[in-house]
Amino acid sequence: MVKRDLIRNILILMGVIFILVLLRLFVFTPYTIKTEDANHYLAKGDLVLATKQDKIQREDFVLYEVKGKEYVGRVIAKENDSVIYMDNVLYLNNKIQTENYLAPLKEKYLATPGSTGYFTHDFTLSMLTGSDTKKISKDSYLILNDNRQDTKDSREFGLISSNQIKGVISFRLAPLKKFGFIETK
Repeated sequence: MVKRDLIRNILILMGVIFILVLLRLFVFTPYTIKTEDANHYLAKGDLVLATKQDKIQREDFVLYEVKGKEYVGRVIAKENDSVIYMDNVLYLNNKIQTENYLAPLKEKYLATPGSTGYFTHDFTLSMLTGSDTKKISKDSYLILNDNRQDTKDSREFGLISSNQIKGVISFRLAPLKKFGFIETK
């Protein structure tokens, strides 16, 4: 009886481990937020989960990889969108977009001595891609950091392809007092 229970418990444990490994490989990617990734919604040291999914929306936080290094950024635009950033204003498909989620970081930046007044420097899609393109190509995304002074995003890397995106960050595991879904706005 004891031997049978032991074998059953070992098989259950092996099944649970197998399922967790499959989830890790095909569904979730854990990631610890670094200083350069931190913003008003994600703090340095937060342990978050990036969920692999096909449907990536504007304003989602995503975990993506460029040249073997992982980064976190916010999706600003996706395929078939036109983008111009001028005088701290985002024009998406020729319409002004409010980026209220930037307000806390923008205020902090503008209060620092020596700030230029431009939280996000001007750019166009053609400047990012180095071509005359007016719209984002298929399966590509414009990703920017909320802390716009850190330009390790589409401004440096160009458009991010869907195969570089490891997942959408939507859940925080630690610290436990912030455990749960992540607010993005």
